[in-house]
Order: sequence, then C-alpha cells, then structure tokens
Amino acid sequence: MTTETSPRTGHRTKPRAQAGGPGGTEAGSGATPGGAGSGAGSSAYGESLADVYDLLYPAAGPAVDSMVAFLQELRPAPASLLELGVGTGRLAIPLARHGYRVHGVDASPAMLAKLRENDPEGRVTASVGDFGALAVEERYDLVLIALNTFFMLPTQDQQIACLRGIHEALADGGAAVFETYNPQVYHRLTEATTRVGHLAPDALLIDTVQVNRSLQSALVVHTIMGPGGLRKVPEVSRYAWPAEFDVMARLAGLRVTGRWADWDRSPVTDQAEKHVYVVERQSV
Repeated sequence: MTTETSPRTGHRTKPRAQAGGPGGTEAGSGATPGGAGSGAGSSAYGESLADVYDLLYPAAGPAVDSMVAFLQELRPAPASLLELGVGTGRLAIPLARHGYRVHGVDASPAMLAKLRENDPEGRVTASVGDFGALAVEERYDLVLIALNTFFMLPTQDQQIACLRGIHEALADGGAAVFETYNPQVYHRLTEATTRVGHLAPDALLIDTVQVNRSLQSALVVHTIMGPGGLRKVPEVSRYAWPAEFDVMARLAGLRVTGRWADWDRSPVTDQAEKHVYVVERQSV
C-alpha cells in the first residue's frame, strides 16, 4: 500500500484534509434538471459529502486567489459566468464578490442548500441541473468547470455532449475554462493507493484510489470516520488525454486556445499534477 495524490484535486495532501477523488462538484439559467455530471451518480456524491465539503475544499487561499486572477485576465468582471458543478460555492462566491454575474448548476440539492448558507447575500444564483445535457436560455461570457468535474462524466459520448452544450452556452467572444487532473499522474498507477488525512479534530478521512488504465477510469472511495460512525462515498471519473480532449472539443465546434499546468499559466510538463484548458468557439 502506498500514499499518493488524489485525482479529485491533483494536489499533494495537506495537514488538513485536501481530499477528493477524480471528479468534482463546483453554471446557466434553464439547465435541464438531472445532475451535475451524469445524473444520479453525481447527485449521490454531492448528497453524501455536502456536510463536509467545505472542510475538504476550503473556500479561501492561494488556489482560489490565483483562479480569480486567471479569469480576471481572461474575461474581466462584470462578465457573466456559468459554473458547472457549483457545489457549495467555493469558487462562485469569490467570483461574485469580484463583480462577476454568476449562475451555478449542481446535481445535488444538499450542495445548493450549503451554497445558500455560504452566500447569505444571494450574490450567486443556482439551479439543480445536469450539465451532461446542458440547455440554457442565456449566453455566458465564461463557462467554468473546476476541480476535475468534467471527468465525472463517465463516457466519451457524454463528455462530447457536454462540450456541445458549452458551445451553445457561450456568448460571442466567450471562453470556457476547464481544470482537470493530468491523466499521466494516475494512468501510471499499477496498484491501489491510499491517502490518510485529518478532516476535523474528531474526524479522519481515508481515500483509496484504483485506476483502470484500459478504460481510462479512476475510482476513489472516500471513507470518513468520525463521531457519527463510518461512511464510504465512491467517486468515479473517466479521464481524457490532452490530444483526445482537443479532438472532442473540435467535434463540438470548439478549439483549445491555451493549456497550462496551473492557474499561474506555468507550462505543462509530464510531472504537472493538473491541466488548465481555455476553449473557445472555432472560427468559421
């Protein structure tokens, strides 16, 4: 048994729980009800983790600040922004405070209830929806899919369908931004790996990661041990290689205009733990 990074965040374990697996719940008026990601699976993930999600992914710090700065440079506020998998508002609320007009979609009503608690001013609007079958009435200057949420769509067809929905959701001159883990980091795993972290003074988090390289899938089982007993939350993602992502984007009428290893626009290397993509509509 070894200790490894989690596909969910693509970052090394911190003293507090910086937990998570391959997917994410972290975008648009009129989205079809269903689930952030792929319906029931993503909804169950959010419902199971809503009460501890803010402990897993703190809503402040250098990572959030650098993400806001990246988007401000790309399309400054008061641009309209659609976040797919808005979760409890970790990114949406800071972006709204910086002047963006933010709407979020998530599969989990419990996540959105926490969002409302975290955003008492009501800066962020949100709806329960399935971004795997995205349908919006409004066009957005920015579409954001952070924390590997795109990879929670379990098939290539669903990922392409999501990209087509994003194409329709983008305003003229708009851009979509994806934060994903680097598939290389997990594709080379040949055995199950385990991480242990402290979720709270009286709670422990154990993440076990298994990768099926032939299916390009990663399974993370989150085990939370605390005063309320023990619970396990499975999370599955289907990762796409950069060249594959480029082709899927082109099939959806989009093109990748930038790829970096982090929000600071550092260059991509084989050792990079994550990728940040910028995608725009193809020129006719």
